[in-house]
Amino acid sequence: MASHSVSRRTFLRSAVLSVVGAATASRWLHGLTTVDKSPLQECSYSDVDIASYLHEEQLDHHLDLLLSLNEGSLMKPFRQMIGKPAEGDDLGGWYSYDPANDGIDGAYAPTATFGQWISALARMYAIRRRPEIREKVLRLVRLHAGVIDAQYFKNNSFPTYCHDKLLCGLMDAHQFVQDPQAFQILQRLTDTAIPHMPGKAVDNSDESYTASENLFIAFQRGAGERYKKLAIEYLADYYFDPLSEGHDALAGRHAYSHINSLSSAMQAYLTLGSEKHLRAARNGFDLLAKQSYATGGWGPDEIL
Repeated sequence: MASHSVSRRTFLRSAVLSVVGAATASRWLHGLTTVDKSPLQECSYSDVDIASYLHEEQLDHHLDLLLSLNEGSLMKPFRQMIGKPAEGDDLGGWYSYDPANDGIDGAYAPTATFGQWISALARMYAIRRRPEIREKVLRLVRLHAGVIDAQYFKNNSFPTYCHDKLLCGLMDAHQFVQDPQAFQILQRLTDTAIPHMPGKAVDNSDESYTASENLFIAFQRGAGERYKKLAIEYLADYYFDPLSEGHDALAGRHAYSHINSLSSAMQAYLTLGSEKHLRAARNGFDLLAKQSYATGGWGPDEIL
């Protein structure tokens, strides 16, 4: 290897330039971090392109599946729960309404995924822009509007959970499909649901402690001031208060949903500027990282 000699003068000159450059870069980087401390904003679906055959294939497979779901079957448990004639085949599993066989192995949460499927279709429309997707969303929203009834929530083991999922579907129909009736239907849904909801976050299987996230987002998208008020009422401060003070409040709690609820804490920060809820989310995720597997999973048997 050839040797390279560097004079003392050259070395010193280079060192001085390096120090000056580092100081300048430091001031420049400091400027970047102090100019704007606002949170990152969510990008739109049109801003993202994933060039992956496997991902595109998976998206189209699930899109075709959702488009193929029989609408009579989708509405059947809604109609059964409010005493209306209900034709169509049962979809089976948790989705069906069967009070005689209620339980983990079947008929556990009838209709619970309906709002999530509307949400998925609305987002898929934002990606694919195919008119038949939008038409499916609009039909499902109108069909659901025809079965909004207090009896549905009275016969529902999870009224807050189902309101949350239906709210998500309606606000995504508004956001991504530009459904002009979505928010009007949402108001009627919320009016009907509220008497059957606990009025605050409760640590039970109805998972009201996760509700604030979507309530805050509905407010941000223009659904109305009532959704901010409801979001505040349903903040799980029995959980967030100790987390904000650095205490481990995770042990023994439901692994999926209590981690989900940290998103509600973040929405409280984004919407209200609450530093307490920001601390709760940060500490919660730090505690989670300490008990996560190398795969990224956590919560064996769904328990933290």
